Amino acid sequence: MQWDKIMEAAELLSEEMLGAAEEYKKWERKKSFLGETEKSLQYYIFKEYDETAMNRYLKEMAENPPPRSKQTQGYYQKIYHIWQQWSPKCGLTGIDKARAWGWGIRIAKSRLRLP
Repeated sequence: MQWDKIMEAAELLSEEMLGAAEEYKKWERKKSFLGETEKSLQYYIFKEYDETAMNRYLKEMAENPPPRSKQTQGYYQKIYHIWQQWSPKCGLTGIDKARAWGWGIRIAKSRLRLP
């Protein structure tokens, strides 16, 4: 396991996630955005760390989500963009990439500004 590299990638990811979350004015929407990032992590794990499946899932959710709120589609547009930027740069694959994504979420949640 590459903990130093995982945590480095998690730090970079948390900054991206926080930047995206801070665009929302309401506290509840910020929390919802980070909640959707967790759902995307669950999907990645469920698909056994298949990056092609993750890309397809995020793209579909960003462009043609199931009937839910428009807000959810907006969250996934941001998550898809973050994944596309972060994934090739992080230098991780498989379970280590999932660990970094999970830690990135945790770090972002801990640093989210309270209302």
